Formats: sequence, structure tokens, C-alpha cells
Amino acid sequence: MRLHQINQLTYPEPLESTWQNSLQANDQVLLIESGILRTVQNTATLQTLIETKNTQLYYLQSDAVAYGISPKIGIGLSDQEWVDLTFASEANISW
Repeated sequence: MRLHQINQLTYPEPLESTWQNSLQANDQVLLIESGILRTVQNTATLQTLIETKNTQLYYLQSDAVAYGISPKIGIGLSDQEWVDLTFASEANISW
């Protein structure tokens, strides 16, 4: 399992397509920093990725609090859970 860390609301093309197309079954996506805003503005895209790529979506609870949002998609992680997930991954990819 690879962990993809997404830290922006959007990326310029072709980078946006590249990271999405690089997802493999059982990979995990973690939204950090302004990437958490994707849970509000890009919900449909995230849901499609979860379903078609068989991936798991996470976000940092501290980022959700900082941006004042309550994501309706994904699983919130504490900082310690983020560290644990990072160490459990075969590879970490920061986009």
C-alpha cells in the first residue's frame, strides 16, 4: 500500500491527472493542509476515486478544525495516527 499525501486544493494539469491516475488498488490518500478543502469542493471526484480505484481516503482532524469544516467524506486522523499510517506504508508520495 502506498500513501499519497495531497496538500493543495488543486494542482495544475497535468499534475492533477497524474496523481489521480497513479492510484492503485489499496492505495491510501491523505488530504493535508489546504488539500482538506477537497472534501468540500471536490467531493464527487473523491468519491469516484474511492470507488473506482478501491482506495481509502483520510484527512487530518487538525486541518479540518483549522479550516472550520466538517468533512462528510473520508476518515479523520489524529497526528499520531498520521505518523502510524506513514510508517505502515510501503511508500509515501507527496504531491
